[in-house]
Amino acid sequence: MAEETVVFARKASGLVREMSWWDVLLLTIAGPAASGMTYYAVKVPGTDPGGNMVLAFLLGGLLWLFPVVLIAIYASSFPRSGAMYVVISRVTHPLLGFLPNWLWIISSGFAVGFLNYIGINLISSALQVAGAISGSSSLVSAGDWFANQWTRLWLSILLTFVVWGFQLMGLDRLKWFIRIVIYLPLAVTIASIIIFFVVDGAEAWNNVWGAGTFEGVKAAAIEQGIGDAIMPGWQALGGMMLSVFWAYSALESVSFVGSEVKTPRTSFLRGMTIGIFAVGFLYCMNAWAPGLCFGSEFIRDYSWLYNTSEETYAALEAVMGTTPPIPSVPFYAGVCAQSTWFAIVLGVGFFFWYYNTSLVIWIGAVRGVFAMAFDRQLPLGLCAVSKRGTPTNATHFIGFVGLLGTLIGLGDAQGAAVGAVMLAILDFTALFFIWPVGLAAMFLPYTRPDLYEKCTFQYSWGGIPVITILGVIVSLIGWWTVFMVGRWLELFYSQVILAAFITIGFGLVAWMYARNRKEGIDPNQIFAQIPPS
Repeated sequence: MAEETVVFARKASGLVREMSWWDVLLLTIAGPAASGMTYYAVKVPGTDPGGNMVLAFLLGGLLWLFPVVLIAIYASSFPRSGAMYVVISRVTHPLLGFLPNWLWIISSGFAVGFLNYIGINLISSALQVAGAISGSSSLVSAGDWFANQWTRLWLSILLTFVVWGFQLMGLDRLKWFIRIVIYLPLAVTIASIIIFFVVDGAEAWNNVWGAGTFEGVKAAAIEQGIGDAIMPGWQALGGMMLSVFWAYSALESVSFVGSEVKTPRTSFLRGMTIGIFAVGFLYCMNAWAPGLCFGSEFIRDYSWLYNTSEETYAALEAVMGTTPPIPSVPFYAGVCAQSTWFAIVLGVGFFFWYYNTSLVIWIGAVRGVFAMAFDRQLPLGLCAVSKRGTPTNATHFIGFVGLLGTLIGLGDAQGAAVGAVMLAILDFTALFFIWPVGLAAMFLPYTRPDLYEKCTFQYSWGGIPVITILGVIVSLIGWWTVFMVGRWLELFYSQVILAAFITIGFGLVAWMYARNRKEGIDPNQIFAQIPPS
């Protein structure tokens, strides 16, 4: 028995089971909720004019359903930190398990800073709307200050340090804070959807921004050439999927805390399955309701003017007579409410979608680092755990990557073209894991029947294990997403960034393998078994 445990970094993980199925559900919702819930629902119709955003979210949700169910099966069957990584590395090959997990944690670290950066947009637009409603130049100026890209940079760096501190509290305390910061944005999101159904958007817009401005925005879009920019529906839908893939990513984050969930055999399947349907419903409603209120063409035109070029932005600014607020769901809801205080509440409330997403993906990324260090694929110091059961050095590692992610947010602010490349880097690193997850499911019953015996999903169809069939579907979805996202990785620097991080990761693995051999530890023994909980 001693030989079975000594190959790992320690005999036990040191993590504590603190979370219930309700926490799994909330984290499944909070993980992906930020950009899709607040920003892309009303931005993307203008960056890819001609597509249907509701259809894009619906299609994205259906595609993500298969990977989420499979990941939930992994997490419930093998409740360990980084459940996806554990299964892939045991069923296929350790290096194939390492690469997608390494890319995912790098993407998650980047996303922490990126989300902290773009989340500030909601504060700026809320103050600008509140100022327009009340006639307060001070509120408008405050909103303009928050909208400045360099102001957002240093504020996002500060927010990253704040999240960093929260991560060291311990999951027993952090889970209660996460619950609070999920309930608040969920409440204002529901309130916003209701407002869109009961208010005339055109009338509210003219009341806030001045008579004729609603019609002026549409006229400016026509004058600037929106008619020529509209793409065929399916072509535009393909472009929308870049943002949709990102919007749904992080649904898998909660699976990384497998060692810290009570009754994992039921909690993951219940919480993650309900969670993806809840996220998909809210996404579709947030895309449909503003278009119903203001008209889908107006939502498209405002975003197109705001995001396309300096010329179109200037035309929008001329119509508005002030700095145009960035298009977002709380921005439109604040206009409909025509209430100063409620517009600010909406902005702050929706901002917490970004804040809790930053918390959740950081939790997942830290456990991904911890799992690989526990398997001796990364330096052993990265699996150090505090007395409260918090991985400390792994938390600091993700914090440093998060600071780099604020620069991706700055790049996103440079315009739609640069923003697409920034998003493609995040998408590629975040979604690369899907096809190996499917590949592992395809071969699980055959290459590791000893592990398949522990699987919670042992059904057959025509003599073929259903998990193998599910694996084929997920692998196809994974390859399709990789090829779709890869179309935007056309700039040299984006390719260099990806190549550098992959090379650094494999370099660390090679160094650790040499160290393990020197200490008389056979890496093959590590991946012949599941790590201790």
